[in-house]
Amino acid sequence: MKRTLLFYCAALLLGCSRTAPPPQEMPEKAKVSNHAASRQVTEAEALDILLSALKQTKVADLDCLAFVAENNYPSARTAAQWEFAAREIHNERCGGDPDVMPVRDRYEVSSTGRIMIYNAANGEYSKF
Repeated sequence: MKRTLLFYCAALLLGCSRTAPPPQEMPEKAKVSNHAASRQVTEAEALDILLSALKQTKVADLDCLAFVAENNYPSARTAAQWEFAAREIHNERCGGDPDVMPVRDRYEVSSTGRIMIYNAANGEYSKF
């Protein structure tokens, strides 16, 4: 019993005393992409990127959509990534109940110009 207890104590001490391996140097390509990702854009710049992409894909009723930023940091003036909700405008011109503005789509716009669209069925963003 004493030997068993000593064995468990020794194993516990050895297991707890291991240090983490030293961090490895990142490849040059990863360093460049991290630098690009750290670029910051304003909400207006990110919205311009999104609207330009939507116009290129010829979204039919762009005039009947309002875009609302939904970032986690509302006081931030710039960010590397912005999230927008495309809300339907309901009025005489666009139709619908003027008391509601449902979200039609959600977009994630990065400072590098990458745009993702939210897929509610699987709960994640995918390529736009």
